Amino acid sequence: MELLAGPRGTVVQAYLNSRPTATEPHDAVLVRSAEPEPHMRAHPWQIGRIAACGFLDTADVVVTPLATRRFPGYYLGVLLEGRGTLTQPGADGAEHTITLGADRVGIYSRMRPFRLQINGPYHYLVLEVTPEALGVHQSLLAGATTSEELAAAPSAALLTGLLGQLSSLAPRMSPALRMQAGDAVTSLLAGHLRAGTTPCAARGPLDEILLWIEERVGDPDLSPHRIAAAHHISTRYLHKLFNQQALTVAGYVRARRLELVRRDLGDPGLRDVSVSALGRRWGITDASQLSKAFRGRYGTTPRGFREQAATVLADDGLLTGGAG
Repeated sequence: MELLAGPRGTVVQAYLNSRPTATEPHDAVLVRSAEPEPHMRAHPWQIGRIAACGFLDTADVVVTPLATRRFPGYYLGVLLEGRGTLTQPGADGAEHTITLGADRVGIYSRMRPFRLQINGPYHYLVLEVTPEALGVHQSLLAGATTSEELAAAPSAALLTGLLGQLSSLAPRMSPALRMQAGDAVTSLLAGHLRAGTTPCAARGPLDEILLWIEERVGDPDLSPHRIAAAHHISTRYLHKLFNQQALTVAGYVRARRLELVRRDLGDPGLRDVSVSALGRRWGITDASQLSKAFRGRYGTTPRGFREQAATVLADDGLLTGGAG
C-alpha cells in the first residue's frame, strides 16, 4: 500500500492487493481532507479471498478515483463510524446518492466515477468484490450500485455487524478460520444482493421446506416431486412458493450444492478428498456436470478454485496440498 501526499490531497493506492504502477494503478483514489495536515490511517487486511482496507481519520474527507481509465470491478463500502454519502452515475447516466452510516452499506463500480464524502471522525471499510467470488451474475452487481433499497435492507445490518467484528478480530484468527469467515461474508453478500429483487416474508411453509432440503441436499435423487410429497403439497404449489421469492426449486438445490462444494474445496482439512468425491458428497454425481456448473457460477473450475484457496492459505501462513 502507498500513501503519497500532494498539493491536491493524499493519493492512496495498492490498498486492495493491487500492484501500483507508474501510470494507472487499479485502486488509486485521491483523498482530500478538511484539515491542512490530515492524519489518515489505512489498514489493509485479507479475509479469505476478500481484500479489504479500513481507513480512519478525525477530519472530514472527500474521496474520488484517481485513474483516468476505468477498470472492471466493484467496491462494497461500509461506514463503521461517522456519517457520509456516496454518489455515482447509474447505468441510466443519472447521478444517484445514498447515505452511509449505521447498519447501511453501499456498492459502487470502478467503471464509473464516484464521490465519497465523509464527516469525521470516521472508520470506513472498503472491500473489493467480483461476480465470480460471489457466484452471481455481473448484472446483479451492476444493478446494485448506489441502490438505496439495498443500502437499507435488513441484510445490510448483518453485513456491517459481521464486517465490523472481522476488521478487528481477523488478525487473531487462524488462516483456516479466516478463509471460512471469508466464505461467510461472500455468502451473506450474495444473499444481500438477491434480497433487493425478492420480497420479504414472515416465517412460513417455505422456511420448513428449505430446512428439509438442507438436511437432504446431498441426496442425488432429491426432486420437486419428492419435496412436495414430503410436505403434503402439490408440485405446482411448491413451484409457486419458490417463484414468489424469484427462485426455482431446481435452481435453488443446484446453487446450494455448488455453495457447499465450494466451501469444502476451501477447507484445508478436506484437501486430500478429490473434487469428484466432494461433488458426490453433495449430490452431484457427474464430474463433468460439476465442473461445468461450477465454472458457470464461479468463473473457474473446482480444481482451479481449490488451487486459489490453497494459495491464499499458503500466503496467510498455512501451507496446503492434496488431491486435485
